[in-house]
Amino acid sequence: MIKHIVFWKINKDGTDSDRRTTVEAFRKKTEYLQTIIPQIKSATVGYNVNEGDVFHVCIDSVFDSLEDLNTYIDHPEHQKVRAFMNEVSYDKTVFDYEF
Repeated sequence: MIKHIVFWKINKDGTDSDRRTTVEAFRKKTEYLQTIIPQIKSATVGYNVNEGDVFHVCIDSVFDSLEDLNTYIDHPEHQKVRAFMNEVSYDKTVFDYEF
């Protein structure tokens, strides 16, 4: 199994409300991806409750294998969500591990 976690800093000059709106849009997009990409075993979007210079949002997802993760990453619908997050974010980090 592969755990795939991505953290973003979003809406650089935005308010908490702006960020929450963005996170909700991202959450809906992720829920849609789960209906069309069977390789996603689970995916949860979270908003950081801590304030300050923190990563604001993350996705925590699980895949059976690296091959399945790569299928997800290359999927055209995921690429659209990725483009959305690239537009609203100004920093990102990715952490993948096997368990």
